Amino acid sequence: MDKHEHPAEPPIDGLAEIAAAMEAPKVPAVLDPDDPSGLLPLTALGDRLAVTFEDFGQGMAPGELDLVELGFMPKGGVFNNVDERWYPTSDPISWPQTLYVPRDLLSHGVYEVAIRVSIYGSNPNPGDRKTLTIDTNKPNFGNKPGAVIFPAELGGTVDEIFLEQEGEVNVLVPWYIDAESGDRAVYYWTSEQDPPDTETPVREQEFSAEDIAAKRLNITVYADEIRAGGAGKRFLYYFLRDRAGNEGRHSFLSPINVDLTPAPGALPPPRVPLSSRGLVDRQQARDGLFVEIDQYDLADSAQWVAVFWDGIALAEIPVDLAGFPLKAPVPWPALHDRGDGPFRVKIYYKVRQGAAYGRPSPEISVAVNLTLAGQDHDKAPALINEDLALVEVYGEHSATLNTLLTEDHGFPATVSLTLYDAPEAGQLLELHWGSYTGAVAQYKVQPGDVAGQPISFIVPWHVIDSDKKNPALPVFYTTDNGVNQQQSLPTHVRVDIVVIDNMKEPLFPHAGKEGVLHCCARPRLWEGVTVRIPADPNIEQGDTLIVIWQGCAGPNGTRPIPGTYREIEHPLPTRVPGTDIDIVVADYDRLIAPMVNNGSALVYYKLRKSGGGRGTSRPDFVIINRTMPSGDICSPTNDVCQEN
Repeated sequence: MDKHEHPAEPPIDGLAEIAAAMEAPKVPAVLDPDDPSGLLPLTALGDRLAVTFEDFGQGMAPGELDLVELGFMPKGGVFNNVDERWYPTSDPISWPQTLYVPRDLLSHGVYEVAIRVSIYGSNPNPGDRKTLTIDTNKPNFGNKPGAVIFPAELGGTVDEIFLEQEGEVNVLVPWYIDAESGDRAVYYWTSEQDPPDTETPVREQEFSAEDIAAKRLNITVYADEIRAGGAGKRFLYYFLRDRAGNEGRHSFLSPINVDLTPAPGALPPPRVPLSSRGLVDRQQARDGLFVEIDQYDLADSAQWVAVFWDGIALAEIPVDLAGFPLKAPVPWPALHDRGDGPFRVKIYYKVRQGAAYGRPSPEISVAVNLTLAGQDHDKAPALINEDLALVEVYGEHSATLNTLLTEDHGFPATVSLTLYDAPEAGQLLELHWGSYTGAVAQYKVQPGDVAGQPISFIVPWHVIDSDKKNPALPVFYTTDNGVNQQQSLPTHVRVDIVVIDNMKEPLFPHAGKEGVLHCCARPRLWEGVTVRIPADPNIEQGDTLIVIWQGCAGPNGTRPIPGTYREIEHPLPTRVPGTDIDIVVADYDRLIAPMVNNGSALVYYKLRKSGGGRGTSRPDFVIINRTMPSGDICSPTNDVCQEN
């Protein structure tokens, strides 16, 4: 049958079957079959466009012809037949079948294709439509793209340390208004400031849907690509290509310096000189805590070293080739960042050459203990803690706050304070007195001690005696938890203890030229021994003299005899200036009788001024002998010298 002859009418139920089975045709040339826009590549526009379709359900009447038409029209437009074919109902058909859109119809725009089937040439039945997009516009509307932006941290130079550490450089492509997912930047790396058109691109980078949504377009240039271009001033430029294949103009060039100086070699681990306890403590922080960097391979004076202390980057230090080991100070805020501890910190360093850091050194671990006995303070790690309580000092007799007077001479002083916050058993408080070496008293915190509790120290006289005249003698204490110490502010104590020096030794007027008191001495021994205090302008009316007497078994004031010590006070209610003063030691049985055979008495005296001054003489001794050459021992009942 001729295709223009009118075919027989098909059964009605057959037509219903055909309509239900028809689907949208396929266009093999589209970039993505699942893309609803049906974007065609530019390469598909150089020839007629194939459109395929599947079994449309041939008519069953023998000797008939079925008509299949291809429609190509603007999206939403009326069906426009651009190709067709008649299929004899009796001929078998291999699927899929293909019809074509003429080349001259393929111009920029959004279109639809559809298949329309007329069984036996009548009752045309159109199928579903498929959208096609033809894009012939250049990206960025054909304008010259802007130059890429290198990372600011490079400082205009990418060096070997950065390449080794990062492995790539990410540059920012200026946003362009018609950017779409799937667009690509085809980039070049060149040494030419005016590159020829014959240059070969390095690589291309596709922009993802996420890139487009964020309006942040990047090109990643890999380290090997940069190294392959050599050192010196280099340029990066690119052109844009959209998914359809439209290519834009070359961008402006973006310059960058490339420094391929070899990165530092193997880095030795850092070192931290530690205290004798093998850890970092507050004293070390006060003295200056440093991380030391030993010499490493390929060191260069243009490099910088950054030390990382427990993750905190310390201030960079320049590499001094003559200054190894390099020393990086650790400031208190970095050391104390995690609190008092105890804990361990990890330390490593990196070398910067230009803008980039190299690989980290091996890591070390160091113990840190910054705990304290007592509350911390805002001037830490300073030893002196202004928040600790001040001491209060009282003399034994003057009983005046922070004042020691002459009446306190020879007596201990009392020092008190209130205990610091959160005391713990075993912690130690040590008291320091002026310039006296070492602690003069200490207190160990006991279980049950609480903050604010009063604590007292006793300062012995020999300590006070080391500085008896001082208008502001500093007295302070330290706290110690076995690791770290603190020190209170000093309390300034007025010490005004007047001492008269170089007073003459006592005399024994009845001892004769030989300096011996024997059985025949006058007065007799049992009548008392006279001690003469030489005249001294310092001895005045109202003062008191104290004779110190010590009986001895030896002839020269040695080998003291127990029970023979006595201090004999002698007030001076009246006083004739310029005269000696005689004081008699009269307790014969206790103080004189024990010296039987060439013993002695060691004697000196003290002056106690009515106005508070004190003085002490030099000592001297007198021989006392109660044994006669005959062996007789004289006594009050045996005066062997009565005949004389």
